[in-house]
Amino acid sequence: MLRDRIDVSMHRLASSLVASGLIAVATLGCGCAADELGELAAGAAGAAGTDKAGDEWYFRGTPNGWGLEALASQGGSVYETCQSFLGGDESGGPRFKIDRFGDWSENYPAQDYSVAVGTYLVRFDAASKQIEVSPVAGCGGGGDTWYFRGTPNGWGATAMDSDDGVVFCTIQDFGGGDGNGGPRFKIDHYGDWSENYPAQDYAVSADTRYQICFDAGSKQITATVVGGGDPGDPGDGAAYTTLGAEYTPEGTTFAIWSPDHGDVRVRLDGDEHQLERAPDRDGYTDVYALYVPGDHHLKPYQFVVDGVSVRDPYGKMVEPNTNTNIVMDMSRTELAEGWSPRPAQVEREDAVIYELHVRDFTIDDSSGVSPELRGKFLGLVEPGTRYQGVATGIDHLVELGVTHVQILPFYDFASCANVADQSCYNWGYDPRNYNVPEERYSLTPFDYENRARELKRMVDELHKAGIRVIMDVVYNHTYAKEMFEPISGRYYTPTDLSGTGNSIDANVPMVSRMIRDSLEYWVREYNLDGFRFDLIGIFDYDDVGDWGRHLNAVFPDRTLLLYGEPWNGYASDPRELDRVRLGTIARIGDARVGVFNPKFREAIKGQNDSGGCNPGDCYAFGGFPDTWRIEVGSRGGIRYANDPNAAIDTWDSMFAADPEQSINYVSAHDNLTLRDKILFWADGNGVARSSAYLRRIQMFANGIVLTSQGVPFLHGGVELLRDKQGEHNSYNAGDEVNKYRWQWKLDNADVFAYYRDVIALRKAHPGLRFNTWDEIDRHVTTTRPRYGVVVHDIDAAANGDSWSEIIVIYNNADNYSFALPPGEWKVAMERSDPGAGNGRAVSGSVIAEGTAVTVLYRE
Repeated sequence: MLRDRIDVSMHRLASSLVASGLIAVATLGCGCAADELGELAAGAAGAAGTDKAGDEWYFRGTPNGWGLEALASQGGSVYETCQSFLGGDESGGPRFKIDRFGDWSENYPAQDYSVAVGTYLVRFDAASKQIEVSPVAGCGGGGDTWYFRGTPNGWGATAMDSDDGVVFCTIQDFGGGDGNGGPRFKIDHYGDWSENYPAQDYAVSADTRYQICFDAGSKQITATVVGGGDPGDPGDGAAYTTLGAEYTPEGTTFAIWSPDHGDVRVRLDGDEHQLERAPDRDGYTDVYALYVPGDHHLKPYQFVVDGVSVRDPYGKMVEPNTNTNIVMDMSRTELAEGWSPRPAQVEREDAVIYELHVRDFTIDDSSGVSPELRGKFLGLVEPGTRYQGVATGIDHLVELGVTHVQILPFYDFASCANVADQSCYNWGYDPRNYNVPEERYSLTPFDYENRARELKRMVDELHKAGIRVIMDVVYNHTYAKEMFEPISGRYYTPTDLSGTGNSIDANVPMVSRMIRDSLEYWVREYNLDGFRFDLIGIFDYDDVGDWGRHLNAVFPDRTLLLYGEPWNGYASDPRELDRVRLGTIARIGDARVGVFNPKFREAIKGQNDSGGCNPGDCYAFGGFPDTWRIEVGSRGGIRYANDPNAAIDTWDSMFAADPEQSINYVSAHDNLTLRDKILFWADGNGVARSSAYLRRIQMFANGIVLTSQGVPFLHGGVELLRDKQGEHNSYNAGDEVNKYRWQWKLDNADVFAYYRDVIALRKAHPGLRFNTWDEIDRHVTTTRPRYGVVVHDIDAAANGDSWSEIIVIYNNADNYSFALPPGEWKVAMERSDPGAGNGRAVSGSVIAEGTAVTVLYRE
């Protein structure tokens, strides 16, 4: 958006200066591309050559980047343009102005004219300076537009559809009338009553659905009954509230978005039922819907679009390995005892996130989980499991002390389609049905009620254990275009951005709405506590901000965690400046959305998939790296200035408007485990794999993460020295590479104890987790007194800590004698043992050992 703002400013400056003859276009140093300079010159020259006594009017707004677009004269003083508003810019929502000379010297209205996202006919009366905005179906073709106005839409202006530009039609549901009479309507040409038909209101019957058609040549109107107003009548889909199959015991409403095809049916009970174009409502457009009476719970159904059988993008259940959806009465999947209380969470920075995969966590015999439950939803939460006396499974998570589990995809994915083949393995980043629980993790994949109930049971048992649940979601692509393309190609971006050949285009409003609805469904139906977005960087930050604001408004008491990967699939993106990146995430801080902090990750450990280190990286491995990135990363990655709209570099290490926006981590599922990274580094640097120093690195790296401001994230098994035999992208490598071997917990008890104790330290002391940019700026003083050393002096009492002051020292080099502020201090953590300090008193100075985090405090 920085470039957008610069370009807009330069356009404005150029128009003004060229018009006044102060500069020549060729000398304007705007940094624009050559074709933009040509357009700029033409626009500016046009403005310069305008006779200010004449009538030249221009549209300028968010759809055209505040450039110049001439309005079309309609005769007299009336001018028009059709514009599609897809979103706002960094300064606000979708909006515009009308500019007379193209130089802002005379423009209307005084304040920007704001509209909702949509397509509108904009009419401007140059005499009265009045602006009228009317919604239309689209701007294509340049044809005429006619509007339905009547009691069903409160006499607003609803654009009618036309295939030939002559006959315009709409389907409307007439209930009763209004205070002036019964149900009735008129057809209006411009949306301003200046030309409307018939002379008297056209009266129709109450509680009836009509197709209204208007012949623009003859001005004749027909009103044809197309279904009863009684929801029990087949064909009445006007009452849809969302898409998919909405069940009631009396009947089910089937609804699907079909912007390209009018022949839409639903196949149910061996019959095909024709769906009808339903009224646009609540942000839904181009919806075809049908109400089919009867109790259809657990019945298979398929939508058929233009003769092709398609899956329901909103489907709640599916027959395994098919595109046959199942009508669900989700009330029958509720837990008999209801939901348990959700674990308390006051601030998002209070979270400690632990990433795991349902199958990996319990599939090995050493998990102690009952054989039939291993690798299943219910195996993850079986209590009391042990391996040679140490806790495994959910009890291990409780002992470790994490507050959230981020679970790799558990929606319905395409790989391992044969549910009978339990040897097949995949992470699940190939979505097929976004709203359906994956059958491979269910004990009863064909018992649809129980499949959903098992997932609910897993979530509830985690909640009982004090652990919240984050779902890993993959809305950026599908497993293949077959998933949605038979419905409409508009689901997909023109240029692939995900690296899979089928990236989803959330710039299409109804696609964005599908994602928002899916997120809301998972929170509402399955009681989830947040989402990790795979490749969130293919989406505009405006869209992501809309999702976050909506979820937080609908679920204000949930303190949802929403975050993702701020990059795409190695694609060149023409909308780069509009996408979620480190440099743009602050602009949606109000939506409470964060991102993984790759700059901090790389500063700590270096390259993801090898033992190598880029210049300035690998702090945890010693040497002389760039400690500045350790400093700013451990301060929550907060921006240099508290201005979320200030333009910064796309990958600036100081990016967050709030520490909750920085997800701090060292390793995750799709790169080398930290242990494998350390082993590769050791091999390349002549260090024996058996060296105790490598264990120290394993603790030091995440010791930094767990004592930093922001939100810490741990890759599952890092506390056990988990390795994956050098595989970095082990998405289909099988159990032998991916599974937890619980012998690790016995072999690496010291490493587990370190992680457990540092997590406990963080949770006990809010001084390690301030909640705003201002709090960190005021109460955390950071210095780099020597090579390899970063020191935070924290006014912990300012965040309600029982310790009045905390000092955190990171040292990646040789031992360092740190001069303490006057008075007595106590050591909470030193060397590679959080309990090593045992609260011993020190004063004057303390030795901060190398490759270690040292923590001191005053009570």
